[in-house]
Amino acid sequence: MEYDRVRLKQSAKQAMRFQRPHPMLITLLFIIIVNIGSQIVSNILGAASGSSRVAAIWAEALLEYSDPDYALQYVLLSFSPQQLALALSVGVLITGIITSLWSSLMGTGYAGFCLDMVRGRQPQTGALFSIFPQWADVLLTQFLAGLFRTLWALLLGAGAVVLIAVSALLFANTVPVLMVLLLLLIYTAFFVGLALVTLRYAMVNFLIVDRGLTGMEAIRESKRMMLGNTGRLFLLNLSFIGWYLLEIVVALVVMSGSLGIFYASYANDPMLLMAGSALLIFGLGAMVSIALAIINLWLTPYITGARALFYDRVQGVDSTPPGGYGFGPSGGWGQPHPGPQEPQHFDYTWTPGPTSGTGIGAGPKQGGDGAPPPPPKPKPPRSPKDDPWD
Repeated sequence: MEYDRVRLKQSAKQAMRFQRPHPMLITLLFIIIVNIGSQIVSNILGAASGSSRVAAIWAEALLEYSDPDYALQYVLLSFSPQQLALALSVGVLITGIITSLWSSLMGTGYAGFCLDMVRGRQPQTGALFSIFPQWADVLLTQFLAGLFRTLWALLLGAGAVVLIAVSALLFANTVPVLMVLLLLLIYTAFFVGLALVTLRYAMVNFLIVDRGLTGMEAIRESKRMMLGNTGRLFLLNLSFIGWYLLEIVVALVVMSGSLGIFYASYANDPMLLMAGSALLIFGLGAMVSIALAIINLWLTPYITGARALFYDRVQGVDSTPPGGYGFGPSGGWGQPHPGPQEPQHFDYTWTPGPTSGTGIGAGPKQGGDGAPPPPPKPKPPRSPKDDPWD
């Protein structure tokens, strides 16, 4: 059974095309719920710990004096050490942990939606909340997975710091160019190594929603499934880098275009230029956010659906519904999916052949002597592509 990354991504896009309601709408609902929940938690804990008041006073001082150092000193003089410690511990650290767990909880439900989507089950909005009955077990699992990722990051970070210190002692004063190259190599190795070791936990969400595994059982099974497949998932994730670069380009184009129009219009009027600068900054942020949000509404289910297909591919399960995605006489959407205990043989590899056509037509034209013309020389098959850079 041969693995084909491009065909896997094509299957994810095909599943999105036939999903109703459209995955972009579900993704929008998912983002709204996550942001509202995070904002509620931040407001409650911020008010209880005083961190909201600390942030407000710092912002007022910064706006009045336009000096970050003076604004920080003003905050330090306005609150006692106990108040600042409470604001930092509860208002920042604990709030960050709780909002991260909330996002992970909803993210697990979203992973279940995308898994059902690529399996052709036509999931509805309720799929986002399917894991709420076991929310405690899901949160525990996400906390453990996040803890292990953090420990790996600290371990690899410590190793990178040691290598940087040794390189500085050996080469900083003698070969500066070599020092720069070593720094780039160390940073690259750190991020690639961190990606590879943390990808061992990438199947946890799908194992929770698909097989009901939680806690260390889900983490161990994810690590077992990823043995020999970490590099493939790394390359799958890396293949989406063009979309992130596109987002950067879109943001730069929107900002540069708006700035050019604004300054060309008000360059000769200093008063209007100063008055409109704040409004311009706010408008630029809004336009960039809207442009990136539209891209991410399509990109998020695309990436998550591809990972869901990768999850099934690792198990040797065919995620494609009988008859394909939404067409064909032999079934279609809504058909029961064979679980992991009933694997099907499938192959993402595409092989063109004489059966690839429809068979509809008037038949070959006759030559001058009544004999059919010689068959045309077959064209070499084009390499299948999904994203433009594949």
